[in-house]
Amino acid sequence: MEKHNSCLNSLAIIQYIEDHAPDKTDMLFHGLDKEMYAIPDKKAFLSDPNNWVSSTVIIKLYENAKKILKDENIAYRVGYQSIVEKRFGYVQKILIYAFGNPKNILSYSQRINDKFNKTKSISLESLHSDNAVVRLHWRPELELSRDFCLYNKGIYSAIPSVWGGDACRIQETKCFFDGDPYCEYRLHWKPQSRFKDKLFHLIAPWKIARESIRELEKDKQLLQEKYEKIYALNKDLENKISQLSALHETSTAVLSTLDLKELLNKVLERMMHIAKLERAGVFLTDQSGKKLKLIHAAGIDQKTLKALQDYHIPIDKKNNIIARAAQAQKPIMVQDVGAITLNRKNPLLKAFKPKAFVIVPMSVRNQVVGIMIGDNVSEPDFIKEIDRDFLTSFANHIAMAIENANLYRRIETSEKKHRQIVENINEGIMIINEEGTVVFSNRKMKTLIGKDDLQDSRLYEFVPQKKEKRKLLSLLMANYSGLQAKEEIMFRSTEGRDIPALMSSVPIQDPNDGTMLGCLALVTDLTSQKDLERRLLQAQKMESIGTMAGGIAHDFNNILTGILGFTSLLKEKVDDRPDLARFVEIIENSSLRAAALVKKMLVFSREAAVQEDASSKVNDVVQESFALLKSSFPKNISIDLRLAENLPDILCDSSQLQQIILNLCINARDAMPEGGRIAISTSLCPPEELPLSLKGRAGQDSFLKLQVTDTGTGISREIIDRIFDPFFTTKEVGKGSGLGLAMVYGIIESLGGKIEVNSTKGRGTCFDLYFKLAKNRQETPDQRESEQHFSGTETILIADDEELVRDLACEILRPYGYRTIMAKNGKEAVSIYRSLFPEIRLVIMDVVMPEMDGIQAAKEILKSDPGARILFCSGYSSGADLPEIQHRQPSTMFIKKPFNPESLLKAVRRSLDANLLSQRISLS
Repeated sequence: MEKHNSCLNSLAIIQYIEDHAPDKTDMLFHGLDKEMYAIPDKKAFLSDPNNWVSSTVIIKLYENAKKILKDENIAYRVGYQSIVEKRFGYVQKILIYAFGNPKNILSYSQRINDKFNKTKSISLESLHSDNAVVRLHWRPELELSRDFCLYNKGIYSAIPSVWGGDACRIQETKCFFDGDPYCEYRLHWKPQSRFKDKLFHLIAPWKIARESIRELEKDKQLLQEKYEKIYALNKDLENKISQLSALHETSTAVLSTLDLKELLNKVLERMMHIAKLERAGVFLTDQSGKKLKLIHAAGIDQKTLKALQDYHIPIDKKNNIIARAAQAQKPIMVQDVGAITLNRKNPLLKAFKPKAFVIVPMSVRNQVVGIMIGDNVSEPDFIKEIDRDFLTSFANHIAMAIENANLYRRIETSEKKHRQIVENINEGIMIINEEGTVVFSNRKMKTLIGKDDLQDSRLYEFVPQKKEKRKLLSLLMANYSGLQAKEEIMFRSTEGRDIPALMSSVPIQDPNDGTMLGCLALVTDLTSQKDLERRLLQAQKMESIGTMAGGIAHDFNNILTGILGFTSLLKEKVDDRPDLARFVEIIENSSLRAAALVKKMLVFSREAAVQEDASSKVNDVVQESFALLKSSFPKNISIDLRLAENLPDILCDSSQLQQIILNLCINARDAMPEGGRIAISTSLCPPEELPLSLKGRAGQDSFLKLQVTDTGTGISREIIDRIFDPFFTTKEVGKGSGLGLAMVYGIIESLGGKIEVNSTKGRGTCFDLYFKLAKNRQETPDQRESEQHFSGTETILIADDEELVRDLACEILRPYGYRTIMAKNGKEAVSIYRSLFPEIRLVIMDVVMPEMDGIQAAKEILKSDPGARILFCSGYSSGADLPEIQHRQPSTMFIKKPFNPESLLKAVRRSLDANLLSQRISLS
């Protein structure tokens, strides 16, 4: 909540109540918990003139004061007395003493007012030696009450009293709280004599000096108190840091091994160092959990340890101090063994003769798994320096490591037994994670696929037919819904053999929250029953591309976002390693090609979106395509380039443009089996030279013309009208999908361009493509500078169902000063935002998420906070679902996956700055 009132105002109310009802001062702070929930001592906070509070707090203080003194004009009296008693800050005292009379002080009323509050502005309509007209213009957007007016009237009434004069007479001619646009006060006072005026100016410097000295003394005392508190806190912090460092070192040590003996060696070594012990030992419970047995010790000779190997203690034994510590699950520290009653015949006491010792239980999930004991013969006072709580935490930390080591040993035995069963069964078995990657396969499954190792392979690699992919996706989606599923799937071996199989799968879910972790699949070979299905599946192969493209784009782009994002971060780390930088460049280029592939697939998806700001240099793309074609085309086919110079950029993504050129040239190659010539030309086409079909649509704009001609067999008149139909092809089965020209047509039309074809059978074909020109975006220096200013200190909530994407966003944003919080779905994002409001300044929201999607989550957040800033991020949605959100919050923005660090940083900074600008405009 915004703060507009200096605590000088609240201090004046507190002092007035202390003067008139000291026994009821505590009642003054009733009802302030909502606004001041994080402040334990409200009176101290509200009495510090350096603090500021909201108007709501001041209103509540006035209400409580009126109830305490049963006086509706209490605000007036507080204001009046604060001036009479000179209860204002040091700076205000200096200013008032310096002015010397009401006329002078009123001329600076706005400056003085700013030291007290920001709830109003003051205009001085007239000013004379004995009267003035003052107007208070209250801020209408703030929560205020009539008490603010009364308080100011009290202050203005008492101003002459500062210099020993009588109170002002005030006539209020207008009142904001009665519906007027402002409060207007007409002030009248008795002028001060010249003698008093001169006398005041003589003594004012002395008063100012006295107030300065008094304030410096207060500051000196306050600084001394603050220093002592900070020193104590620093000492405590040093101890905590030391303890945390010890825990960290211990964690690193225990996590480096799962061997119990090696683990116990490291544990005792750390404990002896932390607690300053010379000897230490570990007792662990047996399988029944009813006995403690000495397992390991340090600081003693092997002969003594061997003699005590069979020593055990029943946990329910009441006359044994170690058993009592286990029963109570609390550490026991004995400073003087001789001062307490112990069984002197106990084997441990007889063997070690300790003077003082410590016993620390080790617990996991409120169950004792062991006991740690230790002593120091040379320094019996070591116990005085032990932090009991820390030692308990340390022991429990170690208990978890020991429990994990024991659990690992049991699991290892069980795993060997079950692996033999799984490996020898005559059915293929796979475990697939939630991303569709094989994490385990048995011998039969490897034989079926014809690959020695299937681990980390994508399951889709072995299901190349699109219809089968869809069936596989349906099966997996059923698993994701918590259902068992069974489906006939056509796999393909590494030798290229189709394998019809019955795949039965069951979901693997997190037992705690039901989250999908993957599935367990049983695969039965059905080859002998499915010989006739291959032709039908092949015919449906390409038909499912459009359906599949939109469905898988989200997952692909999430994966590519992680790869490209972390590759960009990695590039910064290997600038000085050219050998590694080359590999990083290869990874990045391969990932960019994969991203381009997703874009190509999305041409056929209804979810595909045209990038209106994508542009490319046509000649550069033609040259790149020429290099690819030249190396792959037969030598009897020549390619001629006729490229105009200084051409403007066109409205088309470079990868889409290259796809167009390659498709047209490959078709030309196939039309020239005996060889021939391909010509590619570019030129700027003015409006008057455009085809009629384009003139009505284009207006006066120029277009860029790309022409591809060949000397091939040409296209007959009977089929020329069908060449752009999807799946139409004249090529032999298996040599063409019928999608190349359909894809070219789809891209051109979606960009607002035009494609025309002219062909004569036996004489070749000419394709004319017309592209709209890209708009030149001129950036001002200020804009460029702002886009390069990526840093910030704001808290950002990242909501994405992909952990990889969440981690990437954090890695990008944190080095630039941002604090990040993560949520794995929309429902969790809404909960976190509401619990941390108003700390979160921006939400980066994935659109497609489980439980609650990003659009619904944004609506819920905007219900709680209409000013919430949201940056949508998705590899599936084009932003078409956002208008409703943007209507409610105009600063809402969208960034498409995959993104690189710079584009994310720009989008974040623009989202934050755009909202900040709109706030400034609304307040001005």
